[in-house]
Amino acid sequence: MNMDSTRSTKQIFMVALAAAALLFAGCSKKMEVAPEAKPAPQAQVVQPVVTTTTSVTKPSTNAVYFAFDSSALDASARATLDGYAAWLNANNSENITIEGNCDERGSREYNLALGQRRADSVRDYLTANGIAAGRIDTVSFGEERPVCKGTGEACWAQNRRGDIVSR
Repeated sequence: MNMDSTRSTKQIFMVALAAAALLFAGCSKKMEVAPEAKPAPQAQVVQPVVTTTTSVTKPSTNAVYFAFDSSALDASARATLDGYAAWLNANNSENITIEGNCDERGSREYNLALGQRRADSVRDYLTANGIAAGRIDTVSFGEERPVCKGTGEACWAQNRRGDIVSR
């Protein structure tokens, strides 16, 4: 073997030795050599993270009903208002007007005051459930806007209500 060939073999050996030293210098664990070379990993497809939001639908009824000469909310009214509170909390740009209504019994002045107490009762329930008072207007129509124009308890019960109207 000639001198140049020996020198070149030594240089290749030294470069390979240095490369091996650099390769293993950063490892703190004992490296195992795999018997076969593994194929290069394929590019991974990153799936986008999809966040789902639960859409809250507007309640199907816009009225809550009251007992005779009362502005107290019963369980059915509270259930309806819970649905409205959830919908309003999910739709911050929505504002409402609550219209207080009464049956025909009582004086005009009395029914206007009772209708206002009913509207205020609905508003107070919604604000207690996180709705900003500035998003809610109230008005009383007293006995002026009946949905049932007949007489008798069945008809009067339909007129004792608070209507929730989007504005």
